[in-house]
Amino acid sequence: MKVLFIGNSYTFYNDMPGIFRSICEANGVRAEVLSVTCGGYTIAHYVSDDNEYGRRAKELLRDQKFDYVVLQEQSVRPAKNPETFYKSVREFIPFILKNGARPVLYQTWGRPDGTQVLTDNSWTHEEMHDLLKKAYVTAVNENNAILVPAGDRLHEAYRAGVDVYCDDGGHPSPEGSRIIAQAFYDTLGADSR
Repeated sequence: MKVLFIGNSYTFYNDMPGIFRSICEANGVRAEVLSVTCGGYTIAHYVSDDNEYGRRAKELLRDQKFDYVVLQEQSVRPAKNPETFYKSVREFIPFILKNGARPVLYQTWGRPDGTQVLTDNSWTHEEMHDLLKKAYVTAVNENNAILVPAGDRLHEAYRAGVDVYCDDGGHPSPEGSRIIAQAFYDTLGADSR
């Protein structure tokens, strides 16, 4: 399968797309993986032609064929501003469909207990997780996309005591990235069979 990942540091941390490719290959699935990522970027940045990353993503979609195109939103936006998230997804989906690829949304995760993002928004970890999940499920249903439940997997592992976060309280640890990559394999590997 050929997959294009579009997102930010939640995608590129620990080279998660490379871990996904390795899991695919270990299971006999050939995977070609490309990424367009920039720290802190939103899907709206990729919709725009006002930056090199938005232009690069659309150029790849014009020039190459993909089986799946993965969109990952900025970590807080779907929970705090879901309508802005939905609008950005709706605006980017036509580029994916024109390519002939299947759109995929990469569900992100709530921050760990005690972090500033939770405090600033008066959320618990569970509340942020639930808000993100609701937003991603809504966007998937509105756009006939595939959901990769990475946020669910990290939430479950976190509550089971697995060290899934880096010291910064948001990005995934190496084990967190492995769990995320496995969620991608379990979803896209099954879909591609």
